[in-house]
Amino acid sequence: MRHWAGLTAALWLAGCSLAPSGGARLTLNDPYWERVNVEIVITRRADCDSREDGYIETKELVMSKNKTAAIDVPNDATVCWRHDRNPNSPAAGAWSGWTRATLLPGQRAETDI
Repeated sequence: MRHWAGLTAALWLAGCSLAPSGGARLTLNDPYWERVNVEIVITRRADCDSREDGYIETKELVMSKNKTAAIDVPNDATVCWRHDRNPNSPAAGAWSGWTRATLLPGQRAETDI
């Protein structure tokens, strides 16, 4: 009987460690350019350019080759990112197309920009 109680407690603890947290995390990596500007949008909208109801925030950062940036994403939100169209000769407002990721609550993911 004591064996079953221990097994039940172990399964309960394992289940708690798998429970969704307050959001997800996406880690972006720059494996290509010495320096690149990146724009990140966190939104609940289907359109990454929209700043209407459901838009959460925009972040801008400069990434260096082989460096990462972690973005925390609230539940039920999508993270979009884009970078300089030509990172070797950046021009203000000249961006690549958007890349989107929808993560499950508690999910951790990594990707290259």
